Amino acid sequence: MKKAKYNNGGLVARKEFKGIGSIEGNVSGNANYRAGSVSASTNIGGTRVTASRFKDSMGNSANNYSLEKQLPGKSSIGLKVRKNPQLEYNKKIKGGFNLKVTAGKNSGAMSISKPL
Repeated sequence: MKKAKYNNGGLVARKEFKGIGSIEGNVSGNANYRAGSVSASTNIGGTRVTASRFKDSMGNSANNYSLEKQLPGKSSIGLKVRKNPQLEYNKKIKGGFNLKVTAGKNSGAMSISKPL
């Protein structure tokens, strides 16, 4: 593995495949709770495609899929497919601020933030 680190009771491992994509795994837990996830991503025609799977010791699990396209002018658009699909738009605006707009089947939101 190219990168592995111990982080807050867990292990994160990431493997990059040049020109293809990457795979990342994460496991964590203690005597009462354990969780793990794995994700794989690649670039297809300038679009980042990611698939991930999560499972924990309490019976929770999730499959997520996403597409993200970097647009000209420091903005990106993405689609996250999960239980409730969501469309997301990000744009860097003047003064170092980020504009984020999300729209889903049952919800929508807009935020403006500035990294510290």
